[in-house]
Amino acid sequence: MTAKAALDIPVIPPLDPARFIEVDLYSQEIKADPSPWFLQWADKPPFYVMVDGRPNAVICRHEQVKWALTDYETISAVPQPGWGAEYMDYFNGLPIVVELNPPEHTRMRRLMQPAFTPRRVSQFQQGIDDLADELIEQVATKGEFDMITEFAQPLVYRLLLGTVFEFPQKDWPILTNFSHALELVATVPAGAPKPQAYLDAYDAAMKYCGDLIEQRRLEPKDDLISSIIATHDAGDSITTEELFSTLIQLFSAGLGTVSGTQGLCMLRLCRHPDQLKLLQDDPSLLNSAIEECMRIDCLGNFRHRYVVKDCVVDGVPLYRGMIVHMSLGASNYDPDFYPDPNRFDITRNPRDISSFGHSTHFCIGNALARGVLRTVVGKLVQRFPKIRLADPDEKIMYGGMPTERMPLNIRLRVD
Repeated sequence: MTAKAALDIPVIPPLDPARFIEVDLYSQEIKADPSPWFLQWADKPPFYVMVDGRPNAVICRHEQVKWALTDYETISAVPQPGWGAEYMDYFNGLPIVVELNPPEHTRMRRLMQPAFTPRRVSQFQQGIDDLADELIEQVATKGEFDMITEFAQPLVYRLLLGTVFEFPQKDWPILTNFSHALELVATVPAGAPKPQAYLDAYDAAMKYCGDLIEQRRLEPKDDLISSIIATHDAGDSITTEELFSTLIQLFSAGLGTVSGTQGLCMLRLCRHPDQLKLLQDDPSLLNSAIEECMRIDCLGNFRHRYVVKDCVVDGVPLYRGMIVHMSLGASNYDPDFYPDPNRFDITRNPRDISSFGHSTHFCIGNALARGVLRTVVGKLVQRFPKIRLADPDEKIMYGGMPTERMPLNIRLRVD
């Protein structure tokens, strides 16, 4: 699509008022428990919502979500200036793999591939085991701990920054500061400047990546960063912007999603002690349990796209100029694929869940993420037969990007 076409802000024709739903897709209420909404939407046609005065569409059915993720000629991943999604620019205009169509998406994804070859992922497993064992022994002495701040986040920080990227520990704050600063732009009003704290963190991380490129080109190492640079330099030279984008996506996506999903898995199991006991009695159910946890508690509730060609989906018109919110979470509740979708059943072994996306937009780090989840959940439930919520009535608060449901606090007892 040309720049001229992208800057041409289409006028959306009048829409059927009966197809509108009044709902805040990013509310704390939906983050805390989206299932009542997902159960209503998962087997229904798309509907409309108003966001900042513009009509948007929401797609929830499983096959329709898969279609919307892959029909780039109709629904594009590329941001369209002026269409009303500027508030979702969390990365200051960097080329982000989830916001690219092929072939640009394919090129960016190729830069990330060295991090997730089968050889590298298998090499990381020992580090995951060691970190999990170390943290388990630490929390065992406390009797009570916070699953997010005292276990999941420290494990992922050390795994990604230390084991995967092999960054010197003294440099970690440069990238963690930027990751934390992302939430500062999650709610910036349209047209408002980005907070200075975010811009400072962004500039520091960008400089770090620029220096890293120069260092690794002069003195290559047998590490992930050198592999990424070498992969790209086989064609043409990687830019600081591209390397920074690649690294920050790998890191920020991993830090948030993997730590948050660990918390959601343990929260779900502890709220269903019958299923927790079933897993403890039969560890062979671990893979199925992880998939079912991710199905019923998808960390990414929504992903947005742009309608670039008029179409009709399940009888509902979508017009060029509309933003589409594809609900990965609701897709996992489609009763045509997952009967009795609100029932948490670790023997279900669900297939083709939407939590990692679909097709070319399938999360490149899913194997590593699943490895972390299997290790952490498997070790915790076996090491602590009495693991449970410290206070079953405690209100769990959720953060992350507007589209995410990132638990901020989950206190567990293990005595």
